[in-house]
Amino acid sequence: MNKIILFLLGISLTLCACSTQPSVTQITGEGIGTYYKITIADKNNITQFQIDSLISVLNNTASIFNPNSLVSRINRNETDTLNAILKEILEVALQVSGKTDGAFDCTVGALVNLWGFGNAPQKEVTQQDVEKALETVGYKKIKIEGNKIVKENSETQLNFNAIAKGYCVDLVAAFLTGKNLENFLVDIGGELCIRGKRAPNQKWRVGIQKPTENREGGFVAEEIMDLQDISVATSGNYRNYIEENGKRLGHTINPKTGYPETNDLLSATVLTPACALADAYATAFMVMGAEKANLFLTQHPEIELRCALITNH
Repeated sequence: MNKIILFLLGISLTLCACSTQPSVTQITGEGIGTYYKITIADKNNITQFQIDSLISVLNNTASIFNPNSLVSRINRNETDTLNAILKEILEVALQVSGKTDGAFDCTVGALVNLWGFGNAPQKEVTQQDVEKALETVGYKKIKIEGNKIVKENSETQLNFNAIAKGYCVDLVAAFLTGKNLENFLVDIGGELCIRGKRAPNQKWRVGIQKPTENREGGFVAEEIMDLQDISVATSGNYRNYIEENGKRLGHTINPKTGYPETNDLLSATVLTPACALADAYATAFMVMGAEKANLFLTQHPEIELRCALITNH
């Protein structure tokens, strides 16, 4: 990550600090298909251009919705060479896949597209369609050799939607840390990195959203937490879903069955030091369900996280 930030710093503008800065400043904008809000409680000269530049680099690397991105070109087998960012994302993804026995799997691209959650339009899905797509899925079917990705099946499609926002949060946070800032909150589409404090005697206060009945539901906090030096990511099926024959299908695809996962979880909120990890584990827990997720947490004390699992009972 440090090498990546040093490279990205070279493409960002460095402006002189203003003589007077408010105690808390905010930079807001849009990128990678969602909003971002950067709140900084230190004197700084960070600009929106700098943040947009970081997000643009990630969009040009890991977005399946950008046909010219590196991952899109890898999916079309136009290249097998990874840049530093995509290699690091892939390494984290494979790490989580191994620990969760494939509950998280970045090779689900064909399934995500099949069900209408990727870059292909929604259509009626048959069992034969699912079986064909499953032939391309499996994190053990890919590996990293040097700076290249090796795909066992050339039709395997990578999809980093379940980790890209978290990684982008980490990327921006590392940039701010590199500018000697110690107190800030990075929010990209609800995925958070919290560093330091909002004020000398005040931690950052964040709300965990209560799942809504549909995507139009307003924000209601399920839990308010005072946090410091932690990252937070939430995965849920109450915002991103499709309707098929009167049945709601959530966007969380089970990499083993090939179908949208339906279990007792509406959402999972994970706290870890790195947001990319929190993002990936939140998706894995949505696939596992509450019982398996809680068992996983008891069996993996080396993973520093705590999870808010909200069931629909």
